[in-house]
Amino acid sequence: MSGPHFEAILLDLDGVLYIGDKLIPGAREALTCISAAGMKVAGVTNTTTIARAQIIEKLHRLGLNIDEQHLFTPAALARQCIGEHSARLFVRDSLRQDFAGIRLDHEQPDYVVMGDIGGEGYTPETLRRIFLHIMDGSRLIALHKNRFWQKPDGLHLDLGCFVAAIEYATGKKAQIMGKPSTDFFHGICRALDVSPAHTLMIGDDIESDVAGAQRAGLHGMLVHTGKYRPAFAAASGISPDYELDSIALLPDFLQQRPD
Repeated sequence: MSGPHFEAILLDLDGVLYIGDKLIPGAREALTCISAAGMKVAGVTNTTTIARAQIIEKLHRLGLNIDEQHLFTPAALARQCIGEHSARLFVRDSLRQDFAGIRLDHEQPDYVVMGDIGGEGYTPETLRRIFLHIMDGSRLIALHKNRFWQKPDGLHLDLGCFVAAIEYATGKKAQIMGKPSTDFFHGICRALDVSPAHTLMIGDDIESDVAGAQRAGLHGMLVHTGKYRPAFAAASGISPDYELDSIALLPDFLQQRPD
């Protein structure tokens, strides 16, 4: 059966192209196939552990040909959202270069930004500081709201768990910058000059990658690598448009497209 025509393919990175520092077999070949088919390709990640430039360095080190212009991260969108306002950043030091030039305020910030902070993570005292800022009128930006993520040693709680705690305590909703934000997906499509209806998002997260893309009018493909767990995907009630065991099978899938 013939598949749809795509103008662009968006790829989640960790869990789809690699896990940690280990390349997923067939990832390089899949990228080559997308380019050879004349489609645009972009990396779309909720990663907040390292800066955009470091992600590009990692991609190139692994032999994955995605340039900086076509890498989309939540930090870049958050930086635009903050604009001339003040902010307090709860992010790793390595990510701060993506927020260069913003006005920092640790007392009465206009925005509080939550990302991965490393170390001991969001301790009760850190959460309390954020809670007090939001109760005093600061607006909350979450770089993403993933529930959990895959590391080389297994699954770990992700940022969304801590964002949800602040939302519950304050009764205020965070502005989500990364996947599954519809604004995030639409912004990427505008940057690539493609239609959401002719764009495919490939990810290992049934909620952020697949459902988020579908709500934004894109097609969603779930790969069975990275954080994918059959029971979790089944319990979600979300139906991907397509599923593949691995990104390595993407070339075969694309060959089914009509000319």
